Amino acid sequence: NKSHATCYSWVSYQTAYLKAHYPAEYMSAVLTSGQSDITNTTKYIEDCHRMGVDVLLPSVNESDLNFSVNQNGQIRFGLQAISGMGESVSTAIINERKKNGPFVDVFDFLERMDMRTINRKNLESLVKAGAFDGVGEMHRAQYMYCDGIDNSSVYIEKLARWAAKEQESKNSAQMSLFELSDDFKGVAHPPIPECEPWSAIERCNHEKEVIGFYISGHPLDEFKYEM
Repeated sequence: NKSHATCYSWVSYQTAYLKAHYPAEYMSAVLTSGQSDITNTTKYIEDCHRMGVDVLLPSVNESDLNFSVNQNGQIRFGLQAISGMGESVSTAIINERKKNGPFVDVFDFLERMDMRTINRKNLESLVKAGAFDGVGEMHRAQYMYCDGIDNSSVYIEKLARWAAKEQESKNSAQMSLFELSDDFKGVAHPPIPECEPWSAIERCNHEKEVIGFYISGHPLDEFKYEM
């Protein structure tokens, strides 16, 4: 029993040292190891807040597969932990970003990603999780704006169809005279809709839908004083 206690005390010392001197890296590893358990993950994120370590939403321009630490010492949510995203899709996004640099906007993202790898459901999950925040100037509500009565009228669906058509045009073996000219710019993307951004409650609810908990805020934050 003494040898058992000695081993545990040594491990406790090591983890306490890491938590004290490398808090972001340590909590990032803890979050990754427990990301399959929403209850534990929520508890660990609260620990991060108490320690003064920021936990950020996933980002197509910064996230790895799992929780990771950025250059500012903040923890960034992993791509594959988003509902509707798998390891293969997440890896494809990360590899493209590392190979050709950060994505400028969603149109650049869709032109560079193979639409046989990423689908409309993946795009919707990324939008709701906030993974496109700061990538271009669009806000989340614009991606999910619907100007009709069915899913085909949702802007993210129009973007997916445009990207597939754009890639098909580029990969076509038969090139027209216009495509051979320097003025050819491919298929024009659908115009960006104008709409109001989501409210804080809508944004939080969509985050919980695809992540499992709230990251950027809480629906009751505005009532914090009263509570």
